[in-house]
Amino acid sequence: MAIDILETLRKTAFAEGLTDEELKAIVSVCREREFASGEDIFSEASRGTELYIVCRGRVSLEVSLPNHPSQRSERLATATAGMVFGELSLVDGSPRSAGARSLDDTTVIEIASADIHPIMEAQPRIGFVILRNLATVLSTRLRSTNLWLRNELLWSR
Repeated sequence: MAIDILETLRKTAFAEGLTDEELKAIVSVCREREFASGEDIFSEASRGTELYIVCRGRVSLEVSLPNHPSQRSERLATATAGMVFGELSLVDGSPRSAGARSLDDTTVIEIASADIHPIMEAQPRIGFVILRNLATVLSTRLRSTNLWLRNELLWSR
């Protein structure tokens, strides 16, 4: 199912504040990807250089519990339409801190850091807006994690 990448990006926090011309520059490096329900998008600790935006479906973001007797994974979050995931690799290129698996038949926009970094460098306003938007997403997630951790510490004692 083909999606209108420009229209999809317009509705996301990732692209908030970008003009149509700036969005068109980003669209030029976007790739539509489809994943079947249950399919891995990427694995925890893998070297990834792509950021993803959910267009349709749901994505489970999971961490493994290697010392747990069941060796199971734990879901940290579920990404739904309009949400970005895998963004840390765009910033620092480190191994992925979690894995991503589709919960439904899922369509995403994939943006490779090697493709978008030249645009961000050539057009500093695009770079600023994208990094500001990602900082907002990350700070919201960090606040949520801090609150969760505080509650865990409070109730575990």
